[in-house]
Amino acid sequence: MMAKLKIVGVTNCPAGIAHTYMVAEAIEQKAKALGYEVHVETQGANGIENKLTPAEIAAADYVILALGKGMSDEDKARFNGKQVIELPVSEALKKINVIFDNLHDEAHLYTASKVQLGDRKQTTGIMSHLMAGVSAALPFVIGGGLLMALGSLMVQFGAPNVAPKAGQMASLAWVLNTVGGLGFTMMIPIMGAYIAYSIGDKPALAPAFLVTYLANTPDILGTQGGAGFLGAIVIGLSVGYFVKAFRKVKLGKTFQSTLGFLIIPFVTLLLFGLVTYYLLGPGMAWLMAALLSFLRSIPPEMKIAGGFLVGAMLAFDMGGPINKTAWFFGFSLLSSHVYTWYGIAGVVTVLPPMAAAIATWLRPGLFTKQERESSWPSMLVGMTVATEPAIPYALAAPVPMITANTLAGGIAGAVSMGLGVERLAPGLGVFDPLIGLSRPAWAYYIALAVGLILNVLFVIVFKSAWLKRQERKNGLVSLDDQPQSTVIAGDTNVSKPAAKGVQATKTLSPDAAKK
Repeated sequence: MMAKLKIVGVTNCPAGIAHTYMVAEAIEQKAKALGYEVHVETQGANGIENKLTPAEIAAADYVILALGKGMSDEDKARFNGKQVIELPVSEALKKINVIFDNLHDEAHLYTASKVQLGDRKQTTGIMSHLMAGVSAALPFVIGGGLLMALGSLMVQFGAPNVAPKAGQMASLAWVLNTVGGLGFTMMIPIMGAYIAYSIGDKPALAPAFLVTYLANTPDILGTQGGAGFLGAIVIGLSVGYFVKAFRKVKLGKTFQSTLGFLIIPFVTLLLFGLVTYYLLGPGMAWLMAALLSFLRSIPPEMKIAGGFLVGAMLAFDMGGPINKTAWFFGFSLLSSHVYTWYGIAGVVTVLPPMAAAIATWLRPGLFTKQERESSWPSMLVGMTVATEPAIPYALAAPVPMITANTLAGGIAGAVSMGLGVERLAPGLGVFDPLIGLSRPAWAYYIALAVGLILNVLFVIVFKSAWLKRQERKNGLVSLDDQPQSTVIAGDTNVSKPAAKGVQATKTLSPDAAKK
């Protein structure tokens, strides 16, 4: 009897909330269905869970790395000499069958020296480094935002907001607002530091943090404002790639051991500190001030058009690169106290999964049995700002679902911007107004209601038309008679193509099949 294959994996994503655990579950379910032994480590918001042991890694036949925020060379070195399959976490849900059907062809031999055999490309890039910075900054913004929201609520209910004076203690509301504000102050240096860390590893961390902090301290630079998120991006990337190149320097046995903890941090901090103080800091501060001035001076009608664009981008690919770009834009402006663009994210990102769930309840005949059974998980998870449960519905019918989500997301974004919805920090989706993270509450819920009603309507109309077109094209087949895609917790198992000689038919609603 042949020994069963042993699979180990690691999953992570920028927020560490949805994709990390959904992909881990998908890998585990697929491997167990094939009779393989599987262990998956998750690097999510709760930290590292189910950490792979050296024995598990040594025994593994294949390693699957589904990464959304990259992995340091130090962390990846434990897979030296193993057959590794590496891909973006956002692609893993869509390709779970392809991964397991082509384990041998997809895998490549990983070597810790970064000498790569074959023609496989590393799935890293600037966006993955930026999202690593965002992931590290999230706890500062979330914690700080919640404290500031609590302090604001206390003031609204009559509590004093008094700073400390001689012989007088500060009020509790003032303390909460001040401590919460520190989270936003640290957000930008942390982002810059971990962008650099993602590229250059530990030697880049301290220099990038200190230099980014310098670039965001107007009192030191003598500027009107700080470099903001633009400074974090430029400094993080510059320091990261500089350190990455510096680490390749050979100093001989005597000094090589001091390269990482002494020479690189000192030289990097000296060089970038001077450049930032005299040139980069003032220049980036001017650019950031110009950007903020532009955003604040946009006419209302153009802001609404911008809200439509950002909302459409957020809803388009549900956690993909376009979504991440729009989300990053809004999130990065929080440190500059510009909250309306991120307010759009609080409204739009909950729409696709909630709309898909409601549509299955209103028109169950348009969906498969498994899609209907997954409606409640999709609704509950979607309400907390995890768009990913909508992915299986979009994979089953890409044209109508993505079109409906994008159009409704754009309209909701425009309404959100028009009503001035603000979001102070990442939170709990539809519950944000209740804890003070989205304001004003009435405007948030109006924008949400408009977007949700339209999204459900568009899904029903567009998918009905799509199914009728498939009916005319391919004939009648009940959805429930067709091999299904697994839509539970985001595990997307797309059925394989029909064998040669067997005519493949598109799926149609049971209601249509009765006509």
